[in-house]
Amino acid sequence: MPLPTIPDYSTCIKTPALVHPSVLKDGHPIEKGVRLIKYSGGFCVVFPYQTPSKKYAVRCWHAEVSDAKRRTQVIADALKRSNLPYFVGFDFFEEGIMTPLGMQPIVVMDWVDAQSIKKFLAEHITESNVINDIAENFKRMVVDLHTNHFSHGDLQHGNIMVKPDLSLVLVDYDSMYVPELNGMPDEIKGLVGYQHEARWKNKLVSEKADYFSELVIYLSLKALAKMPSLWNDLNMEDTETLLFSGEDIQSKGSSNIFRLLKTDSELAPLVDKLCEFMDKSTIEDLTPLEDAVVSKSESIASKWKSGNGHIATAKKGEVDDSGKIAGKWEKGNGYVKTNKEDERKKFSSSISEKFKKPQ
Repeated sequence: MPLPTIPDYSTCIKTPALVHPSVLKDGHPIEKGVRLIKYSGGFCVVFPYQTPSKKYAVRCWHAEVSDAKRRTQVIADALKRSNLPYFVGFDFFEEGIMTPLGMQPIVVMDWVDAQSIKKFLAEHITESNVINDIAENFKRMVVDLHTNHFSHGDLQHGNIMVKPDLSLVLVDYDSMYVPELNGMPDEIKGLVGYQHEARWKNKLVSEKADYFSELVIYLSLKALAKMPSLWNDLNMEDTETLLFSGEDIQSKGSSNIFRLLKTDSELAPLVDKLCEFMDKSTIEDLTPLEDAVVSKSESIASKWKSGNGHIATAKKGEVDDSGKIAGKWEKGNGYVKTNKEDERKKFSSSISEKFKKPQ
C-alpha cells in the first residue's frame, strides 16, 4: 500500500485540524523562518513539534515497515518495563494525521535536549578526556542493552545523542530488537560504515545486530581521543560515517586506516578484534562489546584468580606508553584539512608509504 510522501506530510502537519492526537493540541511544527524543520530517514520523517506545554518529535512513515503498529507497541512496552535511561518516552497513535492518502499513524516522542554524537565530537575533538568519557558511557550503555536482550539495530552517529552531562540517549527505534519480536524480519539495516557485510543479507531481527557497530563506534571514539587529527584528515564532519568508510569495512582490515591504528598499542587489540569480526560469515558469530574489548592482560589475569597461589600486583604509578604514540598524531602532523568526502582516499594514499613492505 502506498504511503504519503515527505512533502505530503510537510503540508498536512502545518494544519492543526489534520493532526489528531490530543497531546499535540494547540501545537505546531517548528519552522526556521519560512523553512519547516524536519529530519528525513529511509523510512520515517521527523518533525519537531511545539505545544503550549512541551516539545515533541512527531514521526511519520513514508516507507513501509511490516507490521509497524505491532512492532512499535511491543517496543514501547519493552522499553518502559526496562526503565533504562537511554530511551525517550513515546506513544503510537493509529489515528495520527490526515493526508491525501487517508488517516496515517504517527509516533509522538518526547524531545531530547541533546546533540548528535558527531556534532558533539566536532565541538570537543581536542578534549581527549571528554571523548574517552563518552566511549566508556557508550560501553556502559550497550552492556545495559545486552542485559535486557535488546539491540537497537541501527547504531550510528545520527541515532546516538549526547546530553550536557555526557550521558547518552538513543533515538529512532524502528529497527529495534526486543525478545517479544523474535522471528520478525530484519528490514532496517543501518548505515554503510557501521554494519557487518553479513547484515545486508540477514533475514530476522537479532539480539546480536549491534555487536559489529558497537565495536566500530567504540574503536572510533578511542582512536579519536588519541589521534584527534583524524577528524580533519578524514573530513569526518561531512561524511555519513565515523572512522571507517564502507570501503574500509569491505577491505576486511587491509586499508591503510587499520595499519595506522595498529601503531598504537592500546588500539591494536581493538583493531585485531574488528578484523576478526569482519572475517565472520554471519552476525550470529559475533560477540558483545564487553567481551570484545577484554585485553590480553585481563584475559590472562582471569586465569589467576584467588585460590591459585598467585597474587596480581602493579607497581605504584605504573603507566603504559600508549600516550607517547598518540603524541605523534597531534595537530601539526603534516596533514591538511579537506572539504570533500573522497579526500579520505587521498589521506589513505598519503599514509600508505609509511606501511610499505621492505623491498
